[in-house]
Amino acid sequence: MNPKLIALVNGMETAEGRQKFQNNITTHINKLTCVDCGKETDPNKYKKQADKDEFYISGLCRKCQKLYFPPEPKE
Repeated sequence: MNPKLIALVNGMETAEGRQKFQNNITTHINKLTCVDCGKETDPNKYKKQADKDEFYISGLCRKCQKLYFPPEPKE
Protein backbone atom coordinates (compact mmCIF):
# COMPACT_ATOMS: atom_id res chain seq x y z
CA MET A 1 0.00 0.00 0.00
CA ASN A 2 1.19 3.46 -0.90
CA PRO A 3 2.62 5.26 2.20
CA LYS A 4 0.59 8.40 1.43
CA LEU A 5 -2.56 6.28 1.27
CA ILE A 6 -1.68 4.64 4.60
CA ALA A 7 -1.31 8.06 6.21
CA LEU A 8 -4.67 9.17 4.82
CA VAL A 9 -6.38 5.99 6.05
CA ASN A 10 -4.84 6.42 9.50
CA GLY A 11 -6.13 10.00 9.61
CA MET A 12 -9.74 9.06 8.92
CA GLU A 13 -10.70 9.29 12.59
CA THR A 14 -11.60 12.95 12.14
CA ALA A 15 -13.96 14.67 9.71
CA GLU A 16 -11.00 16.61 8.30
CA GLY A 17 -9.09 13.36 7.78
CA ARG A 18 -12.04 11.75 6.00
CA GLN A 19 -12.34 14.80 3.75
CA LYS A 20 -8.63 14.64 2.87
CA PHE A 21 -9.01 10.93 2.05
CA GLN A 22 -12.02 11.60 -0.21
CA ASN A 23 -10.31 14.58 -1.87
CA ASN A 24 -7.31 12.36 -2.66
CA ILE A 25 -9.54 9.75 -4.30
CA THR A 26 -11.43 12.40 -6.28
CA THR A 27 -8.17 13.96 -7.50
CA HIS A 28 -6.88 10.60 -8.73
CA ILE A 29 -10.16 9.74 -10.44
CA ASN A 30 -10.21 13.11 -12.22
CA LYS A 31 -6.60 12.64 -13.37
CA LEU A 32 -7.30 8.98 -14.33
CA THR A 33 -4.49 7.75 -12.10
CA CYS A 34 -4.57 4.99 -9.51
CA VAL A 35 -4.88 6.13 -5.92
CA ASP A 36 -2.45 3.40 -4.80
CA CYS A 37 0.20 2.83 -7.49
CA GLY A 38 -0.16 6.24 -9.16
CA LYS A 39 -0.07 4.86 -12.70
CA GLU A 40 -2.25 6.33 -15.43
CA THR A 41 -5.27 4.22 -16.30
CA ASP A 42 -8.15 4.25 -18.76
CA PRO A 43 -11.23 2.68 -17.17
CA ASN A 44 -13.03 2.83 -20.53
CA LYS A 45 -10.70 0.05 -21.70
CA TYR A 46 -11.58 -2.27 -18.78
CA LYS A 47 -13.31 -5.43 -19.97
CA LYS A 48 -15.63 -5.72 -16.97
CA GLN A 49 -18.10 -2.99 -16.12
CA ALA A 50 -17.63 -3.83 -12.43
CA ASP A 51 -13.91 -2.95 -12.68
CA LYS A 52 -14.74 0.36 -14.34
CA ASP A 53 -17.38 1.13 -11.71
CA GLU A 54 -14.91 0.28 -8.93
CA PHE A 55 -12.34 2.70 -10.34
CA TYR A 56 -14.90 5.51 -10.16
CA ILE A 57 -15.67 4.56 -6.54
CA SER A 58 -12.24 3.80 -5.06
CA GLY A 59 -9.77 5.25 -7.56
CA LEU A 60 -8.00 1.89 -7.79
CA CYS A 61 -6.77 0.61 -11.17
CA ARG A 62 -7.59 -2.95 -12.22
CA LYS A 63 -4.23 -4.28 -11.04
CA CYS A 64 -4.59 -2.73 -7.58
CA GLN A 65 -8.24 -3.77 -7.35
CA LYS A 66 -7.04 -7.37 -7.48
CA LEU A 67 -4.77 -6.70 -4.49
CA TYR A 68 -7.49 -5.06 -2.42
CA PHE A 69 -10.38 -7.25 -3.58
CA PRO A 70 -9.00 -10.72 -4.36
CA PRO A 71 -11.38 -13.18 -6.03
CA GLU A 72 -13.37 -15.35 -3.72
CA PRO A 73 -12.06 -18.91 -3.44
CA LYS A 74 -13.94 -21.49 -5.48
CA GLU A 75 -15.49 -24.32 -3.55
